[in-house]
Amino acid sequence: MTSRWKPPRAPFLALALAAAVALAPGAAHGQDVSISGTVTDTTGLVLPGVTVEALNQATGEVTTAFTDGTGSFAFDALLPGSYDVTFVLPGFSTATRAGVVVEPGLPVTLDVEMGVLLQETVAVVGTRAEPRSVTASPVPVDVIRAEDFTSQGDVDLTNQLRTVVPSFNVNTQPISDAATIVRPANLRNMAPDHTLILVNGKRRHRAAVIAWLGNGVADGAQGPDLSAIPSIALRKVEVLRDGAAAQ
Repeated sequence: MTSRWKPPRAPFLALALAAAVALAPGAAHGQDVSISGTVTDTTGLVLPGVTVEALNQATGEVTTAFTDGTGSFAFDALLPGSYDVTFVLPGFSTATRAGVVVEPGLPVTLDVEMGVLLQETVAVVGTRAEPRSVTASPVPVDVIRAEDFTSQGDVDLTNQLRTVVPSFNVNTQPISDAATIVRPANLRNMAPDHTLILVNGKRRHRAAVIAWLGNGVADGAQGPDLSAIPSIALRKVEVLRDGAAAQ
């Protein structure tokens, strides 16, 4: 009696098992979703270091990523669902994209613009004053109201300015010839004639006194006389912190 030869089945089983193992990662990867994009400011410049948080609305899980040097970010292996994506960077307004739906095999591209948000916070114990600085301008500007002058007991405008503007310096000259009357003042350690004084948009004329105090700042300077201007006639005073050269 003869029998037909049959090949062993073990190799076929081994190949089938290997094929199953090879296909398993691909099947799992098909369930992964991703969110990627670029973060820029309103002028189109990329913003590195932006904190990007993706909040899963169903589970409440938060996944965090950061933008690289090109302003790009990417989330990999996210669960399918709806996400709230938040972009945070100090000095810029927070951007939020709510209800970003991600599905398996459909990557989501999210390009975001963040506006500049420059704020100045003055923290002084016991104060209730509002910030007086305008920072949303090419250079910071201190705007001083007329009430800040009329509420003082002094009547000399130079002394009043010295009280409300820390960088404005003027001293009393008891025995200094004409400089006793026309006192030289300096702003941020600049000589009186190196400080631009505008009254109603026009340059204030210089006084006739040439100061020589020996302090190395106002020596030989010929600045305007601010004490001749009555503070009651002022509606407001604007002081450029970084100087008029920045304009």
